[in-house]
Amino acid sequence: MLQGLIKKEDLKKLIASVKKEGTFYGLIRGSEGLSLSELGPDDEVTLDYSNFKMPPKRQFFPFSEVICTYEDESMTDLPLSEEKAVIFGVRPCDALSLLYLDKIFIDEKFTDPYYRSRRDNSLIISLACREPLKTCFCTSVGASPAGKKGADILAFEVKDSLLFEACSEKGTRFMENYPAIFKKPGKADIKARDEEVSAAEKRVQTIDLSGITEKLQGCFDSPLWEEISQRCLGCGVCTYTCPTCHCFGLYDEKVELKGRRIRVQDSCMFPSFTLEASGHNPRTSNEERMRQRIMHKFRYTVENFEDIFCVGCGRCISNCPVNMDIRETLAEVIK
Repeated sequence: MLQGLIKKEDLKKLIASVKKEGTFYGLIRGSEGLSLSELGPDDEVTLDYSNFKMPPKRQFFPFSEVICTYEDESMTDLPLSEEKAVIFGVRPCDALSLLYLDKIFIDEKFTDPYYRSRRDNSLIISLACREPLKTCFCTSVGASPAGKKGADILAFEVKDSLLFEACSEKGTRFMENYPAIFKKPGKADIKARDEEVSAAEKRVQTIDLSGITEKLQGCFDSPLWEEISQRCLGCGVCTYTCPTCHCFGLYDEKVELKGRRIRVQDSCMFPSFTLEASGHNPRTSNEERMRQRIMHKFRYTVENFEDIFCVGCGRCISNCPVNMDIRETLAEVIK
Protein backbone atom coordinates (compact mmCIF):
# COMPACT_ATOMS: atom_id res chain seq x y z
CA MET A 1 0.00 0.00 0.00
CA LEU A 2 1.05 3.58 -0.65
CA GLN A 3 2.94 5.31 2.16
CA GLY A 4 3.73 8.97 2.69
CA LEU A 5 5.41 11.12 5.33
CA ILE A 6 4.38 14.62 6.31
CA LYS A 7 5.80 16.94 8.97
CA LYS A 8 3.30 17.70 11.73
CA GLU A 9 3.85 21.39 11.14
CA ASP A 10 2.87 20.87 7.48
CA LEU A 11 -0.44 19.22 8.31
CA LYS A 12 -2.04 22.63 7.79
CA LYS A 13 -1.10 22.46 4.11
CA LEU A 14 -2.98 19.21 3.70
CA ILE A 15 -6.00 20.58 5.57
CA ALA A 16 -6.05 23.73 3.45
CA SER A 17 -5.91 21.66 0.25
CA VAL A 18 -8.75 19.39 1.40
CA LYS A 19 -10.95 22.32 2.40
CA LYS A 20 -10.83 23.68 -1.16
CA GLU A 21 -12.91 20.70 -2.23
CA GLY A 22 -14.84 19.68 0.87
CA THR A 23 -14.98 19.61 4.66
CA PHE A 24 -12.21 18.58 7.05
CA TYR A 25 -13.14 17.16 10.46
CA GLY A 26 -10.54 16.83 13.18
CA LEU A 27 -10.10 16.80 16.94
CA ILE A 28 -10.49 20.26 18.46
CA ARG A 29 -10.16 21.31 22.11
CA GLY A 30 -12.93 23.67 23.13
CA SER A 31 -14.87 24.80 26.18
CA GLU A 32 -16.52 21.36 26.40
CA GLY A 33 -13.31 19.39 25.96
CA LEU A 34 -12.14 17.41 22.97
CA SER A 35 -14.56 16.82 20.12
CA LEU A 36 -14.55 15.73 16.49
CA SER A 37 -15.66 18.86 14.66
CA GLU A 38 -15.48 20.67 11.35
CA LEU A 39 -12.34 22.78 11.26
CA GLY A 40 -12.82 26.51 10.97
CA PRO A 41 -10.18 28.94 9.69
CA ASP A 42 -8.71 29.51 13.16
CA ASP A 43 -8.99 25.97 14.55
CA GLU A 44 -5.95 23.81 15.35
CA VAL A 45 -6.05 20.02 15.01
CA THR A 46 -5.13 18.25 18.24
CA LEU A 47 -2.83 15.22 18.06
CA ASP A 48 -2.12 14.85 21.78
CA TYR A 49 -5.00 12.71 23.07
CA SER A 50 -5.83 9.10 23.94
CA ASN A 51 -9.41 9.21 22.70
CA PHE A 52 -12.39 11.55 22.69
CA LYS A 53 -15.72 11.20 24.49
CA MET A 54 -18.35 11.02 21.75
CA PRO A 55 -17.73 8.40 19.04
CA PRO A 56 -17.56 9.26 15.34
CA LYS A 57 -20.84 7.47 14.61
CA ARG A 58 -22.64 10.80 14.99
CA GLN A 59 -20.99 11.94 11.75
CA PHE A 60 -23.02 9.28 9.93
CA PHE A 61 -25.83 8.55 12.39
CA PRO A 62 -26.69 11.90 14.05
CA PHE A 63 -28.31 12.23 17.46
CA SER A 64 -31.41 13.43 15.66
CA GLU A 65 -32.30 14.20 12.06
CA VAL A 66 -35.39 15.03 10.05
CA ILE A 67 -35.87 12.34 7.42
CA CYS A 68 -39.06 13.59 5.75
CA THR A 69 -41.75 16.25 5.86
CA TYR A 70 -45.40 16.01 4.95
CA GLU A 71 -48.35 18.25 4.21
CA ASP A 72 -51.91 17.13 3.51
CA GLU A 73 -51.43 13.79 1.75
CA SER A 74 -47.97 14.39 0.25
CA MET A 75 -44.67 13.35 1.79
CA THR A 76 -41.23 14.65 0.83
CA ASP A 77 -37.95 12.93 1.68
CA LEU A 78 -35.14 15.23 2.72
CA PRO A 79 -32.30 15.39 0.17
CA LEU A 80 -29.29 13.19 0.80
CA SER A 81 -26.06 14.77 1.99
CA GLU A 82 -23.57 15.47 -0.79
CA GLU A 83 -20.89 16.89 1.50
CA LYS A 84 -17.41 15.58 0.67
CA ALA A 85 -15.62 15.10 3.97
CA VAL A 86 -12.28 13.96 5.33
CA ILE A 87 -12.52 12.73 8.91
CA PHE A 88 -9.11 12.78 10.55
CA GLY A 89 -7.93 11.40 13.87
CA VAL A 90 -10.40 8.68 14.80
CA ARG A 91 -8.75 5.84 16.65
CA PRO A 92 -8.50 2.38 15.02
CA CYS A 93 -11.20 1.02 17.36
CA ASP A 94 -13.60 3.70 16.11
CA ALA A 95 -12.70 3.07 12.48
CA LEU A 96 -13.53 -0.60 13.02
CA SER A 97 -16.86 0.33 14.61
CA LEU A 98 -17.97 1.92 11.34
CA LEU A 99 -17.73 -1.47 9.61
CA TYR A 100 -20.14 -2.85 12.20
CA LEU A 101 -22.55 0.04 11.68
CA ASP A 102 -22.33 -0.63 7.93
CA LYS A 103 -23.75 -4.09 8.58
CA ILE A 104 -26.80 -2.48 10.16
CA PHE A 105 -27.40 0.50 7.87
CA ILE A 106 -26.03 -0.80 4.55
CA ASP A 107 -27.70 -4.13 3.93
CA GLU A 108 -28.57 -5.94 0.72
CA LYS A 109 -32.28 -5.72 1.51
CA PHE A 110 -32.57 -2.64 3.72
CA THR A 111 -30.16 0.23 3.13
CA ASP A 112 -30.40 3.53 4.97
CA PRO A 113 -29.84 6.13 2.22
CA TYR A 114 -28.94 8.93 4.67
CA TYR A 115 -26.25 6.87 6.37
CA ARG A 116 -24.92 5.46 3.11
CA SER A 117 -24.58 8.84 1.39
CA ARG A 118 -22.47 10.14 4.29
CA ARG A 119 -20.29 7.03 4.28
CA ASP A 120 -19.80 7.09 0.52
CA ASN A 121 -18.77 10.75 0.60
CA SER A 122 -16.37 10.47 3.54
CA LEU A 123 -12.73 9.45 3.80
CA ILE A 124 -11.55 8.07 7.15
CA ILE A 125 -8.01 8.82 8.30
CA SER A 126 -7.37 6.89 11.49
CA LEU A 127 -4.56 7.79 13.91
CA ALA A 128 -2.82 4.86 15.61
CA CYS A 129 -2.76 4.82 19.41
CA ARG A 130 0.49 5.49 21.22
CA GLU A 131 -0.81 5.59 24.82
CA PRO A 132 -3.90 3.36 25.27
CA LEU A 133 -5.98 4.20 28.32
CA LYS A 134 -6.38 1.84 31.27
CA THR A 135 -9.99 1.38 30.19
CA CYS A 136 -9.01 0.20 26.68
CA PHE A 137 -9.28 -3.51 25.83
CA CYS A 138 -9.35 -3.47 22.04
CA THR A 139 -7.01 -6.45 21.56
CA SER A 140 -9.47 -8.63 23.50
CA VAL A 141 -12.16 -8.14 20.84
CA GLY A 142 -10.04 -8.54 17.72
CA ALA A 143 -8.95 -4.92 17.34
CA SER A 144 -5.54 -3.27 17.71
CA PRO A 145 -4.01 0.12 18.56
CA ALA A 146 -2.82 0.14 14.94
CA GLY A 147 -5.68 -1.75 13.28
CA LYS A 148 -6.43 -0.89 9.66
CA LYS A 149 -9.99 -2.19 9.38
CA GLY A 150 -12.51 0.55 8.61
CA ALA A 151 -9.86 3.15 7.78
CA ASP A 152 -9.04 4.46 4.32
CA ILE A 153 -5.71 5.70 5.63
CA LEU A 154 -3.91 4.85 8.86
CA ALA A 155 -1.56 7.51 10.22
CA PHE A 156 1.23 7.00 12.75
CA GLU A 157 3.04 9.58 14.84
CA VAL A 158 6.77 9.22 14.14
CA LYS A 159 8.74 11.82 16.10
CA ASP A 160 7.95 15.20 14.47
CA SER A 161 6.11 13.64 11.52
CA LEU A 162 3.03 11.66 10.56
CA LEU A 163 3.44 8.52 8.50
CA PHE A 164 0.37 7.87 6.34
CA GLU A 165 -0.41 4.41 4.96
CA ALA A 166 -3.28 3.86 2.53
CA CYS A 167 -5.65 1.04 3.55
CA SER A 168 -8.16 1.26 0.69
CA GLU A 169 -8.39 2.34 -2.93
CA LYS A 170 -10.10 5.52 -1.76
CA GLY A 171 -7.17 6.22 0.56
CA THR A 172 -4.65 5.56 -2.20
CA ARG A 173 -6.40 7.97 -4.57
CA PHE A 174 -6.47 10.62 -1.85
CA MET A 175 -2.73 10.41 -1.23
CA GLU A 176 -1.97 10.38 -4.95
CA ASN A 177 -3.82 13.70 -5.27
CA TYR A 178 -1.22 15.42 -3.05
CA PRO A 179 2.22 14.31 -4.29
CA ALA A 180 3.83 17.60 -3.25
CA ILE A 181 2.73 17.18 0.38
CA PHE A 182 3.61 13.53 1.06
CA LYS A 183 7.25 12.47 1.06
CA LYS A 184 8.58 8.92 0.88
CA PRO A 185 9.34 7.56 4.38
CA GLY A 186 12.80 6.18 5.14
CA LYS A 187 13.79 2.93 6.85
CA ALA A 188 14.26 4.78 10.14
CA ASP A 189 10.66 6.06 9.94
CA ILE A 190 9.30 2.56 9.35
CA LYS A 191 11.36 1.17 12.22
CA ALA A 192 10.18 3.93 14.58
CA ARG A 193 6.57 3.21 13.59
CA ASP A 194 6.94 -0.52 14.27
CA GLU A 195 8.46 0.15 17.69
CA GLU A 196 5.60 2.52 18.61
CA VAL A 197 2.98 -0.06 17.53
CA SER A 198 4.64 -2.86 19.48
CA ALA A 199 4.89 -0.73 22.63
CA ALA A 200 1.24 0.36 22.39
CA GLU A 201 -0.04 -3.19 21.99
CA LYS A 202 1.77 -4.24 25.18
CA ARG A 203 0.06 -1.45 27.15
CA VAL A 204 -3.49 -2.56 26.31
CA GLN A 205 -5.43 -4.23 29.12
CA THR A 206 -6.67 -7.71 28.14
CA ILE A 207 -9.51 -10.00 29.11
CA ASP A 208 -10.04 -13.55 27.90
CA LEU A 209 -13.38 -13.58 26.06
CA SER A 210 -13.04 -17.01 24.52
CA GLY A 211 -16.39 -18.81 24.67
CA ILE A 212 -18.35 -15.69 25.70
CA THR A 213 -21.10 -16.24 23.11
CA GLU A 214 -21.60 -19.87 24.13
CA LYS A 215 -21.67 -18.88 27.81
CA LEU A 216 -24.36 -16.27 27.16
CA GLN A 217 -26.53 -18.83 25.39
CA GLY A 218 -26.93 -20.67 28.66
CA CYS A 219 -27.47 -17.84 31.14
CA PHE A 220 -30.56 -15.99 29.92
CA ASP A 221 -32.38 -16.66 33.21
CA SER A 222 -29.32 -16.41 35.42
CA PRO A 223 -29.57 -14.49 38.74
CA LEU A 224 -26.31 -12.85 37.64
CA TRP A 225 -28.22 -10.16 35.72
CA GLU A 226 -30.02 -8.94 38.83
CA GLU A 227 -26.74 -8.80 40.73
CA ILE A 228 -24.97 -6.88 37.96
CA SER A 229 -27.80 -4.40 37.47
CA GLN A 230 -28.00 -3.37 41.14
CA ARG A 231 -25.63 -0.42 40.64
CA CYS A 232 -26.89 0.63 37.21
CA LEU A 233 -28.74 3.97 37.08
CA GLY A 234 -30.20 3.35 33.63
CA CYS A 235 -28.82 6.69 32.45
CA GLY A 236 -27.90 5.38 28.99
CA VAL A 237 -24.47 7.01 28.86
CA CYS A 238 -22.92 3.64 27.99
CA THR A 239 -24.99 3.40 24.82
CA TYR A 240 -24.74 7.02 23.71
CA THR A 241 -20.95 6.97 24.00
CA CYS A 242 -20.66 3.50 22.44
CA PRO A 243 -19.42 3.61 18.83
CA THR A 244 -21.51 0.60 17.77
CA CYS A 245 -24.86 1.13 19.55
CA HIS A 246 -27.43 2.04 16.90
CA CYS A 247 -30.92 1.98 18.42
CA PHE A 248 -33.26 4.78 17.38
CA GLY A 249 -36.87 5.90 17.53
CA LEU A 250 -39.06 7.67 14.99
CA TYR A 251 -41.22 10.60 16.09
CA ASP A 252 -43.68 12.84 14.31
CA GLU A 253 -44.04 16.55 15.00
CA LYS A 254 -47.31 17.77 13.53
CA VAL A 255 -49.29 21.00 13.46
CA GLU A 256 -52.66 20.60 11.74
CA LEU A 257 -51.89 19.03 8.33
CA LYS A 258 -48.17 19.80 8.25
CA GLY A 259 -45.46 17.85 9.99
CA ARG A 260 -42.08 16.20 9.93
CA ARG A 261 -40.67 12.82 10.90
CA ILE A 262 -37.53 12.77 13.05
CA ARG A 263 -35.15 9.92 13.76
CA VAL A 264 -33.61 10.13 17.24
CA GLN A 265 -30.92 7.95 18.79
CA ASP A 266 -32.33 5.88 21.64
CA SER A 267 -31.03 3.53 24.31
CA CYS A 268 -32.09 0.02 25.29
CA MET A 269 -31.25 1.02 28.89
CA PHE A 270 -34.27 3.32 29.05
CA PRO A 271 -37.58 1.93 30.44
CA SER A 272 -39.52 3.62 27.63
CA PHE A 273 -37.45 1.98 24.89
CA THR A 274 -39.67 -1.14 24.75
CA LEU A 275 -42.89 0.50 25.91
CA GLU A 276 -45.67 -0.49 23.51
CA ALA A 277 -48.65 1.64 22.47
CA SER A 278 -50.91 -0.68 24.47
CA GLY A 279 -49.02 0.23 27.64
CA HIS A 280 -47.36 -3.17 27.90
CA ASN A 281 -43.59 -3.19 28.44
CA PRO A 282 -41.73 -6.50 27.91
CA ARG A 283 -38.64 -5.17 29.75
CA THR A 284 -39.73 -3.54 32.96
CA SER A 285 -36.58 -3.92 35.05
CA ASN A 286 -32.96 -2.81 34.98
CA GLU A 287 -32.06 -6.48 35.16
CA GLU A 288 -33.74 -7.24 31.83
CA ARG A 289 -32.31 -4.18 30.14
CA MET A 290 -28.77 -4.95 31.32
CA ARG A 291 -29.14 -8.50 30.03
CA GLN A 292 -30.32 -7.20 26.65
CA ARG A 293 -27.34 -4.85 26.30
CA ILE A 294 -24.75 -7.55 26.99
CA MET A 295 -26.60 -10.23 25.02
CA HIS A 296 -26.96 -7.97 22.02
CA LYS A 297 -23.27 -7.07 21.79
CA PHE A 298 -21.73 -10.43 22.58
CA ARG A 299 -24.32 -12.99 21.46
CA TYR A 300 -27.04 -11.73 19.12
CA THR A 301 -24.72 -9.83 16.78
CA VAL A 302 -22.45 -12.86 16.58
CA GLU A 303 -25.44 -14.98 15.58
CA ASN A 304 -26.70 -12.40 13.08
CA PHE A 305 -23.51 -10.82 11.73
CA GLU A 306 -20.69 -13.11 12.94
CA ASP A 307 -19.10 -10.25 14.88
CA ILE A 308 -18.99 -9.07 18.48
CA PHE A 309 -20.28 -5.48 18.37
CA CYS A 310 -17.71 -4.18 20.83
CA VAL A 311 -14.40 -2.60 19.82
CA GLY A 312 -12.92 -2.26 23.31
CA CYS A 313 -12.74 1.53 23.29
CA GLY A 314 -13.61 1.66 27.01
CA ARG A 315 -15.95 4.66 26.77
CA CYS A 316 -18.72 2.85 28.66
CA ILE A 317 -16.22 2.32 31.50
CA SER A 318 -14.69 5.80 31.68
CA ASN A 319 -18.04 7.61 31.35
CA CYS A 320 -20.17 5.51 33.71
CA PRO A 321 -21.23 7.66 36.69
CA VAL A 322 -21.18 4.67 39.06
CA ASN A 323 -17.96 3.12 37.71
CA MET A 324 -19.44 -0.02 36.22
CA ASP A 325 -16.88 -1.93 34.17
CA ILE A 326 -18.07 -4.10 31.29
CA ARG A 327 -14.88 -6.17 31.58
CA GLU A 328 -15.91 -7.21 35.10
CA THR A 329 -19.39 -8.07 33.85
CA LEU A 330 -18.00 -10.27 31.09
CA ALA A 331 -15.61 -11.94 33.52
CA GLU A 332 -18.58 -12.82 35.74
CA VAL A 333 -20.37 -14.37 32.76
CA ILE A 334 -17.36 -16.43 31.71
CA LYS A 335 -16.33 -17.86 35.07
